[in-house]
Amino acid sequence: MAAIRKSGGVVPFFWQGKIVDPRNDEFAEHLSLQRFRTIENAASEEVSIGWVTPADPTGDNFSPEELDGGIGTWLRFRIDKKSMPMKWLQIHRDAAEKARGKKLSAKERRELKDDLMDQLLPRVLPTITLVDALLFEERKTVLLFATSKSAKEAFGKLFFETFSLQLEPADPLQSGLRSDLSEEDKRTLERVNPIRWPNTALEQGQWRPVPVAAAAPPNTERPVEQNPGEAQSPQPQASPETATATESTEHEA
Repeated sequence: MAAIRKSGGVVPFFWQGKIVDPRNDEFAEHLSLQRFRTIENAASEEVSIGWVTPADPTGDNFSPEELDGGIGTWLRFRIDKKSMPMKWLQIHRDAAEKARGKKLSAKERRELKDDLMDQLLPRVLPTITLVDALLFEERKTVLLFATSKSAKEAFGKLFFETFSLQLEPADPLQSGLRSDLSEEDKRTLERVNPIRWPNTALEQGQWRPVPVAAAAPPNTERPVEQNPGEAQSPQPQASPETATATESTEHEA
């Protein structure tokens, strides 16, 4: 029997707007429109992403009972990827070069790869990944039981294609605003929320911050040595009248 994994990271998402009641048949119909479709017999490198149910990993059947996760609605989607194993390609390339007695040209290697893909890909089984999520319709919250960038992007795209709602990753502000805080506390959260000033040059990789120590000019002056515990006092400067009188005395002498 299928089960939600009991360890690993969880990524929460929020959405704005109204979603179909998961207890109705209409919710299951929305999932079935974006159900998983197999690429087992595909003759090309492909990726297939779609909804399945915990009871049926093929994506052929959907019903509200199969989506019951106890505290929430149990969503599951499947990601299949079919690609040519590089080991097989290398083996056939080595055999062709050995039979010919010389290296294959770039054109010949490309033609060999195309021929192998037509022959072998229909026999290659795709890799399968099943990802779970728990949806809480009243809270407008969904917990994704995966933390990889590819899984988060695939889930967000599939959710939007299914319900026409954009998922928003949870952050401290959104989590606080959706909690049981008072209206005054929520206004305080909005007021103290930091705003990052966009830096176009930094985002484009054209600028890098310089450490303060590296940016400061070197101190070329030699510090004045003094005894420990003895404070350095400023040297008195002579006034213009005193400097003129001193120069006159030196001249007469």
